[in-house]
Amino acid sequence: MAMRSRKSPRWENMDRDILAKIFEKLNVIDVTMGASRVCISWFLVCHQKSLWKTIDLAYLQLDDFNHPRLKNFLVDVTIEVDTPPQKYDIYHPRKILNEITKFSSTVPSSLFLNFRSWVEDEDLIIAAERMPNITKFVLPRWGNLSEDSYRFVFSQWKNLHTLIISPAFYVNQKILKFQLVAENCINLTNLKISGYVDEDLVVELVRYLPNLKRLSMRGCKIYHIKKVSFHIIRCLQNLASLNLSHCIFNDKITGPICGIVLEDSLIENFTQKIDTFIMCSKVGCLLCEDPYKTSIDVYEKHWRNDEIKELEF
Repeated sequence: MAMRSRKSPRWENMDRDILAKIFEKLNVIDVTMGASRVCISWFLVCHQKSLWKTIDLAYLQLDDFNHPRLKNFLVDVTIEVDTPPQKYDIYHPRKILNEITKFSSTVPSSLFLNFRSWVEDEDLIIAAERMPNITKFVLPRWGNLSEDSYRFVFSQWKNLHTLIISPAFYVNQKILKFQLVAENCINLTNLKISGYVDEDLVVELVRYLPNLKRLSMRGCKIYHIKKVSFHIIRCLQNLASLNLSHCIFNDKITGPICGIVLEDSLIENFTQKIDTFIMCSKVGCLLCEDPYKTSIDVYEKHWRNDEIKELEF
């Protein structure tokens, strides 16, 4: 008796909604450079809106770029950080963003760039022009933009409400200017800064972003903490949450570290004026007791975390 032939189910014939759920588990490189090139059915699924609401490049590792097609994404850059200048393998995000925006269209509302990317004018202009609906944005630690480009980018993101950025991100060879953000992003209420904080930076912050509701300086080196706290308490009248956990506090920029704990009077001022004031106990805190906590590797490991949920990513 002849056996009846059975047709085996084929991946390309799978329900597209199910395929999209599977693709949501992949990183953006796997989707854009892998799944989208398998067949026409998969290519079409890669355009589904559910895949592109959040463009998360922050979790990518350098190993993700080992594929021969991606080697030219990587560049060598010498950067001066907490230690003498060092050479790092990092990548320009523009090629990845070019690939992503072929599929994402204007869907993305969150864009998280990678810690080990170097951002220039063209990179963010691509993002601003092709992703106009961004409300949450994470910049890497390093980059340098012209003032015109920086202003253009934020002029496109009128609905931006959450920004995570480092004061070491340069504009026109100068330290970040919050004025360029505030001119356009009137809905910005959540801010996280990572790196070095001094009185000058905070004076500009409170001047141009007086309506902040949530502010995190988690893991920062904060100089002149008494003056910094004075400006925060006096000027940020709408501030509901402040995170100073894992920080190092200096009395003077040239002085020794004195920041095992904040003075009781400062803590009392914060707790009286702010609904949610967050600090770690220092004693017994593994991150604070890590002698290498200011190194780039430890910083990179923890930069996505925050006790204020709106500032996690």
